[in-house]
Amino acid sequence: MTDTTTTLAKLTPRTEPAHDDDVTIEPDPPETPPKERSIPAGTIVRRGLQVFALAVVAFMIFALWLSGLAHARSQTGLQRKFRTELANNAAPVGGAIPTGSPVATLTIHQIGLTQTVVEGSRASQLRAGPGHVTGTPLPGQPGNAVIAGRRTLYGGPFHHLASLRPGDPIHVTTGEGTSTYRVTHIATLAAHDGTFVQEQGDNRLTLFTTDSPWNANGRLVVTATLTGNPYPPTNTQHALDPDGLGLTGERSAAPYLLVWLELLAVTALTSAYATTRWSPPRVWLVFAPILTVMIWLSFESFVRLLPATL
Repeated sequence: MTDTTTTLAKLTPRTEPAHDDDVTIEPDPPETPPKERSIPAGTIVRRGLQVFALAVVAFMIFALWLSGLAHARSQTGLQRKFRTELANNAAPVGGAIPTGSPVATLTIHQIGLTQTVVEGSRASQLRAGPGHVTGTPLPGQPGNAVIAGRRTLYGGPFHHLASLRPGDPIHVTTGEGTSTYRVTHIATLAAHDGTFVQEQGDNRLTLFTTDSPWNANGRLVVTATLTGNPYPPTNTQHALDPDGLGLTGERSAAPYLLVWLELLAVTALTSAYATTRWSPPRVWLVFAPILTVMIWLSFESFVRLLPATL
């Protein structure tokens, strides 16, 4: 058995370790530069449409709901101020009345409306409530007192104005007392028709808003005649405001809108950068309130560019 094992060992070839000189080292393949990630044009368009749709939805929420809350808050303050002025016989009845000041309380029970009327009927004044058209007599005084109101935005106080019928009473309280008017006529006028602000030789109250809840191609005008005698006239010391007739916005709001949009963009970029340094909860805690304020102010400036009675 030993001889057989020895014989097999002699016949088995020995494997010598390979020398370094005999080893062939394959060179590493050349590195391929990483390909730049390109975003398809379709993705960019889709994301752009998503951002636009989100902005439209956010504006609709602001216009149809949040602006109404702001309007209600403004009315609460105006009502409190006007009641105090009436109690102290300090409500304005003439002279140079500052725009935005409360001048009357308008009540129409048929459409559930009770609003404090401010002086001035531009877009910025109609955010707070219906506005007395500067240059026309105050309600209750001789002549044609004209009041404008929004139909959709900021609570839409004149949204149901078209529901009035001839004979419906309208009550207006000013610093001189309470006057009652009765509806005589409801009409839709073209945008170029300015007869509704002209004197007609009687004592009337004219209420107007846009002819449609969604655009401002014309005016819905309600005319009411004073019952009883008017209060003594006062000099309002103002000419008729051509920019306060309800179908135009405030061009002066454009620079403000541009500034708020720029600040909004800077804040958004800063928050995006912060996500690379901070945790998401911290980013939301710091930037969410700032972005909310910027968006709100941008929307308010944009609304000022829209027709005032929309």
